Amino acid sequence: MTKVRVEPGACGLTCLIEVNRTEKYRATVSLQSECKQISKLAEEITEVDFLKVMQGAFGQNHLFQSVPKCKLHQACVIPTAIMKAVEAEVGMAVKKDIVIAFTG
Repeated sequence: MTKVRVEPGACGLTCLIEVNRTEKYRATVSLQSECKQISKLAEEITEVDFLKVMQGAFGQNHLFQSVPKCKLHQACVIPTAIMKAVEAEVGMAVKKDIVIAFTG
């Protein structure tokens, strides 16, 4: 199991992501957030096939194609955080924090 907490920024609506591998490159995804758009995304994205996602061009997969349908903000980091959590859970990346920090 991989758990990730995302503090997305100005909106202040924390998202908890839980990913569980079900097959070698497939995993279930659970999202918890007060954000209405993320709640919609949680209904759309319950499973991710890592190999399918990685075979296509960036953004050309069911995860990122669900973003406009759920009306997420263009700069929302949650979809990328989901992908990083899935990638780590299926053993294709190390579990390492990602930081976006304003320095000036």
